[in-house]
Amino acid sequence: MNIFKNITNPLERRRQQLGYSQHKISKLLGITQSQYSRIEKGDSNANKHLKKLSEIFNCKPNEVFQGKIIREIEDNFLNDPTNKFQRLFHERKPGFVNLKVEGWFTKTQIMENYKMLIKELDEWKVNEDGIRWKYK
Repeated sequence: MNIFKNITNPLERRRQQLGYSQHKISKLLGITQSQYSRIEKGDSNANKHLKKLSEIFNCKPNEVFQGKIIREIEDNFLNDPTNKFQRLFHERKPGFVNLKVEGWFTKTQIMENYKMLIKELDEWKVNEDGIRWKYK
């Protein structure tokens, strides 16, 4: 299992794979930890540090932010088997639902989830006290 699969920032992912802290990388670059943090977040330009970063990460300067690391991040994203179809029905507004859909779904899974949602919207009612009950 890839423990880094949720890290989508190439610099952070490379740093974590080496087991380095931001402080350690900043010392190797000769800058402060906060300066490195800004580079890692994309708030500061990393161009003047590319050569040294490539030495630290054992890659070519033009591969610090691209190449194999990006393919690895994309593969983790595309091969993530988890998906979530969460729904929260509004207590006082019958027929309103908040949806959170995340992950990769097949066409069949999408259709089944939405069929289930429509059925639940028809089956569940809310009385005047805001208590939900199954209507049949």
